Amino acid sequence: MGADEPRFRVLHVSNISMTATREQIYQLFAFIGRIDEFKIYPSDNHPQLSTFTQKFAYVKFEDQKSVEVAQHLTNTVFIDRALVCIPSISDTIPDEDTALKTGGPAWPGQRQLPPNVVNQIKDLGDGQQMLLTVDPTLTALGLPPYPTLSANTEASKVEEIRRTVYVGNIPKDCVGDEVMKFFNDNIGEVGESFTCTIDYGQVLIAAQSLNSTEDYFCSSR
Repeated sequence: MGADEPRFRVLHVSNISMTATREQIYQLFAFIGRIDEFKIYPSDNHPQLSTFTQKFAYVKFEDQKSVEVAQHLTNTVFIDRALVCIPSISDTIPDEDTALKTGGPAWPGQRQLPPNVVNQIKDLGDGQQMLLTVDPTLTALGLPPYPTLSANTEASKVEEIRRTVYVGNIPKDCVGDEVMKFFNDNIGEVGESFTCTIDYGQVLIAAQSLNSTEDYFCSSR
């Protein structure tokens, strides 16, 4: 391995059954190699533990080769769920608050919904299906659920849609940069923005792609 090549020593394990214990998951990966550090989230004393549908863990091995081997446990059914094991590009395990907000390792160009947000497919009959995104935080804040989507919507597109808000009744002389600055200053960082004018009423519509679903909650209130 060259001196400039990254050393992936942290494995991110997701889709862990809520009934799995810390000791069970630790022992599973300890068979693969010596573990330097291990964290599993959400913790047993997390105040919103009942709202989560899965656990996930970070396993920092002593040897990078252990990460390469551990990836092969992907799709292994543990209790009642198939594990998903991928290396994290960071050699540092995040704290619980940071991990729960990001939902997993930060791969370049890849974003994920938080782990307590679950996509479900609902059968409408006659071969028709739709995708529902269930988020307990929306319910807790008294906000309406996310709009339904086509069942075949790509996962990456679902994440992007779920952090996008649409704003109407904006003054016609307002420019996109002004709308973006308002959201950046008062709600959260905006990833991208676009505006358009519809025919009836000449109402300017702005779509803001926020950088997290948490910002979406703030903008929706």
